[in-house]
Amino acid sequence: MMKSLGHGASFVWPSRIRALVVPIGKWKRHQFNEAVENLQSYSEIRLLDITPIDSSLFTPQGFPNGRLFFDFSSYGYNDSLDLFLYDFEPFRKIFVVIGLINDDNNPESSLQTLKERYPTIISHNVIVTNTSGETNVGENIFYCGQKLEDNLETILCDVGKTFLQALSQYYSSYKHVTLRSPGAIGGNSVMKTTLTRQVAALTAVVSPSSTNASKRLSSIEITTNNIKRSASLKLAKSLSSSENRSHSRSRGRQLKILGNFQLLAGRYTDALNSFNEAVTLLHKIRDYLWLGSALDGVAICFLLLSYLQIPFQIPPLVNVLCPIQPNNIVPEGQSPRNSVQYTPMKSPRDSTSSLSSVAAVDVESINLPKLIKSISEKIMYYYELSLSHTCDYTPQTVYSEILLKTLTFMVVCQSGSELSLDALKLIIQGSMPESPSVDEVPSEALFTRGEIYSFANRVFDLQLKKMEVESQCKIYVNLAQIYGSLGFERKKAFVLRLLLVAIVSDTEHIQWHEEYKERLQEMVKLYGIEDGAVEKSSDNPHEVSWLILQKKCLQLCLTVSTRVNDNEAAAHYTSVLICRYAHLLTQSEQQALFKSYMQPLILEGYIQSYWDPFLLRELKFVRLESNGLTIDGEQIPIETEIIKQNDSVVDIEAPQVFNPFKALQATSSSKNNESAEVQGSFLVGDKAMISCMVQNPFKFEIGITGVQFDAEMMEYCELDENEISLMHPVFVPAESMRLINLPLTLKKPTFHKWLTIDSLNVSVLGMSSKVFKIVATEKKGVDSAMSDERCIFEKIQIKILPEQPELQLLRTENISDNSWMMLHGTKKKVSITVRNKSLSCPIDYLQFSSISNIEKSMKPDYWKKLPADDLFGIEKQLQWLKNSFVKILNAPSHIAPNEVITIDVEVDATSVPLQFNGFDLIANYGMRAGDGSCIYLKKLRLPYEVFLKRSIEVPGLEVIPLNELFSPKMESVDWIKFIMKKAHSDKDFHVGDYALLLIDIRNSWIDGIDVKVEFEDFHGQSYMIEADHTTRVIVPFKKLGYETTNLKNKAIPRVFAGRQYIQSGLREEQEFEMRETFWCREHVLSKLHCQWHLSRDPTKTGVVDFRQFLDKFDERMVSIMYANKLPYHVELELDKCTIEKGQSLWVKATVTPTQSRQSSTRNSMLLLNFMLFDNQTCKLLPKSNRRILYNGTLNHHIMATKKATINLTLLPIETGNYEIFVSIASTDGDESTIQFNSGPVTFQVN
Repeated sequence: MMKSLGHGASFVWPSRIRALVVPIGKWKRHQFNEAVENLQSYSEIRLLDITPIDSSLFTPQGFPNGRLFFDFSSYGYNDSLDLFLYDFEPFRKIFVVIGLINDDNNPESSLQTLKERYPTIISHNVIVTNTSGETNVGENIFYCGQKLEDNLETILCDVGKTFLQALSQYYSSYKHVTLRSPGAIGGNSVMKTTLTRQVAALTAVVSPSSTNASKRLSSIEITTNNIKRSASLKLAKSLSSSENRSHSRSRGRQLKILGNFQLLAGRYTDALNSFNEAVTLLHKIRDYLWLGSALDGVAICFLLLSYLQIPFQIPPLVNVLCPIQPNNIVPEGQSPRNSVQYTPMKSPRDSTSSLSSVAAVDVESINLPKLIKSISEKIMYYYELSLSHTCDYTPQTVYSEILLKTLTFMVVCQSGSELSLDALKLIIQGSMPESPSVDEVPSEALFTRGEIYSFANRVFDLQLKKMEVESQCKIYVNLAQIYGSLGFERKKAFVLRLLLVAIVSDTEHIQWHEEYKERLQEMVKLYGIEDGAVEKSSDNPHEVSWLILQKKCLQLCLTVSTRVNDNEAAAHYTSVLICRYAHLLTQSEQQALFKSYMQPLILEGYIQSYWDPFLLRELKFVRLESNGLTIDGEQIPIETEIIKQNDSVVDIEAPQVFNPFKALQATSSSKNNESAEVQGSFLVGDKAMISCMVQNPFKFEIGITGVQFDAEMMEYCELDENEISLMHPVFVPAESMRLINLPLTLKKPTFHKWLTIDSLNVSVLGMSSKVFKIVATEKKGVDSAMSDERCIFEKIQIKILPEQPELQLLRTENISDNSWMMLHGTKKKVSITVRNKSLSCPIDYLQFSSISNIEKSMKPDYWKKLPADDLFGIEKQLQWLKNSFVKILNAPSHIAPNEVITIDVEVDATSVPLQFNGFDLIANYGMRAGDGSCIYLKKLRLPYEVFLKRSIEVPGLEVIPLNELFSPKMESVDWIKFIMKKAHSDKDFHVGDYALLLIDIRNSWIDGIDVKVEFEDFHGQSYMIEADHTTRVIVPFKKLGYETTNLKNKAIPRVFAGRQYIQSGLREEQEFEMRETFWCREHVLSKLHCQWHLSRDPTKTGVVDFRQFLDKFDERMVSIMYANKLPYHVELELDKCTIEKGQSLWVKATVTPTQSRQSSTRNSMLLLNFMLFDNQTCKLLPKSNRRILYNGTLNHHIMATKKATINLTLLPIETGNYEIFVSIASTDGDESTIQFNSGPVTFQVN
């Protein structure tokens, strides 16, 4: 089987006449394609069969053995690509257009239409089919019989005649035109050849194949140089002016163009003479671009004459420029490489060349394929030399085509050891053979695979991406065929991928052939992409690189399939990409794949089922009625009782911290493929749900549009289809798992029968539902394409129980519409009347709980980001709401069928937050099973709305130190009286050990309120606060002494245990400070109490919960009330406070380190200083003064971590009021003061 080459890849394609075939009439596609194929079968026309014309240059009589080679095509062509090349290589132009008529269209008008539509084509023809009895009438109008092929050969001979006539007239327009290079005509529109490698120096390109050839080549080069020098001397006389040089250039280019037209007209000997003379002239003036093109024409003439078996001689200049080893030099026993037998015929006329001294060589004496290869390399050499010129440079299209045609020539020649007639036919027809097997390749081929492969690599020296997409496609298609013929399948796959990249980059004007799908499948096969294979990951870099190549191959195939609207192929490639190469696709690639390809294909029905068999990862059944807690914290759900009786099932989930908004979780998953997991029993009519965990391993979001049980399961229960649908999907974010909760309707009891569930019918992205089994775990390292062998599945069992009792609310006493008003800080009792509606089932179990709007509004993870002190306050409040907010005063233990009872409930609003506005009272009730093994639970939720009115508020609180006692006259004040009483009764009393709380109490109610504040053993007097007024209440309290437990080492407690807390992120010093602040505030909150009652109605009482009013204590407040906050406890004592002048005074200073300082490992020295002040002037007395004498020194050194007692004796010699202070300073260079004694100590000298 032969492969037809694309346009421009055949070595002799400049000799082929391009003809466009146009349908006229009512053609069907397959009929018209068959007609074009019939025309192509007669594409070779002998000049001997064509009527002579009146043109000496192109008449068929001039060379009867010649041929006209037509290249029929029904596809249009972008003339803009080669528009600037027509003056340089006119064979690129479409010369003939043929209109095929198969109906009653007027041939004359159709011919005129063709001329108007294709004005640049020189020969217009019309062939009328399906006719009988007519003869050819009119110029360029031809009639055939009922079948096109009946008279087709004769018609095409006439078409050839009209073409030669038109060509004669067309050539006449070239005679008086100055021929310019494409770069001079088109400028920047003509892409200059751009090579990635550096252009070779001006040296010969041909490399000989043997030592003898090398020696001969050297001598030829010397001879050539001598000839060039002699020729230059001779030319110096004739080309003494630029006019002569321009004339030679113009003459050489005209001869080269004439040779091109003579090739098209089949005049090969004349063409060879024209090209030879053009080479001679162009070589003299170094016109490299036109010289290379003329050499190309010479090589084509060699092959065409060889094909016709007409002998010829190699022109002398060609023999010099492209030296090749003659056949008569080869060792004896080897035959010449040309197997074509030539019949005697007159050789071409002698060329008028200045190199006539060089003898011509017969074609029979040289290796023609090697010569053709040498000429091609010389052409590329001259083309590269032309790149230095500003306008006479080689266009990249021309350079790439000489590369491709040389490659195809070498591929055809490598199939044998000689240039056979069959090989020439392949070259002339523009075809290539299939890849031969290793055994079929001759041992001495004209060109080895290695040589061809090395030559083919030169294509990649070109900057192909800058070329037009059509030109790129032509190069890649032909290069892929070349690699395929050589048997380089991976290289072919690589080139095909480059082809698709080029096509995808710009497909606006690309027309796709019907066989594109076969090419895509061939490329996929070449890349080793198998259908049904599983996703494969590897750490081997070579394997990863190959997987990436496979991925890119599929992406290109997908893009191409989409561009040609082949949705079935696009769906296939999309599925393979997402199933097998998802781990290699980036986020942007996966998202683009989903949005641009998968979604449209899903909507159009080409992708009908979801591709991930492991979608469903977990399934749980949850009873919504069982999410409450009993008063004493014991849970009695029916699942608990059944699970306890089943030893084969894992124990249920560990008890959770109180979380009123979280439903009771189902049992933990059992990862055993043999035994099913028991998830409990359910009641007919209960509100339940399933929680199914679905996975989305992809980097785009998917939507679950339907979930349902199979038909057997739906007999007993089904899912609410309104919760999830195509209009209301559940979205699963990228690369995540999501828990989907769906309401479950329990329709029919199973009694003692267990239902086994191992799968769900799930619809994804609106596709049809598919059965997805519950996947427990995936097996690693399993390459099987069967999903059953790649994972462990899970099964679940449930039981549905029959009817149960129903509790009904009749009324709630003392309130209307389930709402009432309460003062903050008070309590209220309500009575609830309920009835058991069941006429047969008693209520054996009744339990109440509540949940407020505060608990409902909190997020499930509220505790994760809160600091420890804030979390304690919130959870303390939640704990109070759980345990103390609602109390059932007379809960019954049994309600008979149809029995009505009244239950008293106390609602405590003493500590509810100000944002509180209502609560739900939840009654968990049930009936015991007949065998007493469990209790069937149900739930009744009673919502109540409470309008909370503010009463007593605490807008502010201050802490100040108490430094001195007060006059007995002020003992009428309650807190002063308390302090004075302590001073008289407590021997160890020290006024500095106490501090004062300044509490601002506001009455926010409309009536006056009497309040009374207490703190430990202090009981303050009653204060009447008018409406909307604020009163400051002073409360004395004893500070936390230095001997108290070190608060910074006392961790903040947690109300709810069992949680895994994240570290706060605070530094150690910040953590210590937070603990001290917390415990100081807790100390005040635990001791401070306030009761109040309305002035007009003393029976209306309440209490104040200071926790929700008091903010965190600041550092100043903590330092006042917590002695351990300071590093030392400094106590200063006098033996008497009033003395006479000249009488001694004994002073004792005791310095005790606090626990934080005692635990310090640093045992440094400190300096204790005594300071004396005049109490009236507040001036510091100098150490040496005449008012107070002292025995010893005022400065003493003490140990930093040990208790120290310092005694000092003073002798006052002047009357007055004095104050003594003690300071502790460091012994460092700066001697900075660390601390003073806590309060002033004064004495009076009379």
